[in-house]
This record gives sequence, structure tokens and C-alpha cells, in this order.
Amino acid sequence: MACETCARTTRGWLGGCLTATAVIELFLLFLLALAGFNRVTPMSPLNFVSAIVIGVPLILFFVCVLSGIPSIAAIWLSERFCIRSLAFFIPAGGLIGAASQMALYRSFASFAELGWLFVVAGCFAGLGYWYVAGRFAGTEKG
Repeated sequence: MACETCARTTRGWLGGCLTATAVIELFLLFLLALAGFNRVTPMSPLNFVSAIVIGVPLILFFVCVLSGIPSIAAIWLSERFCIRSLAFFIPAGGLIGAASQMALYRSFASFAELGWLFVVAGCFAGLGYWYVAGRFAGTEKG
């Protein structure tokens, strides 16, 4: 791969990881807000800020670690065969999300509870990757 291709695909992968992190964090903040409605005393804004400050780096770390190797395979396929279609990147992201859920929980047994969140976050990550780098796949031939 050319140096420009490596830089573009790395930026795209990081963009996809950040997109998946945002989806998961927004869902967790939504759950935190719902839990606050069930309390007698409302949740303080400090709880939300601390959930973001602690949650985002932690989620981003796990997303990057769990998606690294499967993403390399999808990126290599798209570059090798010049695949630039959203019809490739969104399902590939969803499959990577499902594989990450499988690697994290070692089974699909918990898929009914939270597995869909990994697939949805993966689909958005695929969209994020396509926006940053995937729509230019295979354009730099060396």
C-alpha cells in the first residue's frame, strides 16, 4: 500500500472507531438519563460529565482493540478490489460489530440484550469509514 493509502485508511478506521464510540456512549447516556427519571432526586449534570469523561476513552479503547483485525481485512478487501459502495461498508461494519460482541462476551447468548448495539454501532462505524476513506478506496495505485 502506498503511504497516502495507509494514512487515509488509518484516518478512516479511527473515524469509524470514533463513530462507534459516539453511538455506544449516546446509548449509555440515554440509559443514565432514564435511570435519573426513576429516582426521587434527579441526576446531577456532574454525573453526565463524569460518564462522558470516563466512558468515552474507555469505550474508544475497547472499540479500537476489538475492531482492529477484522477492520484490516475489510479495508484490505475494499482497497484490493476498489470497493467504494456503502452496500459493502455498512454491512461490513455491522459484521465487525457482531464479531466484536462475540469476542467480548465469548458467545451470542447476550446478543438479545446488547448485541444489537454492537451491530448498530458497527454499521455507523462502516458509514463513518466510508465517509472518511472508503469512498476513495483503490484510487491510489502504486
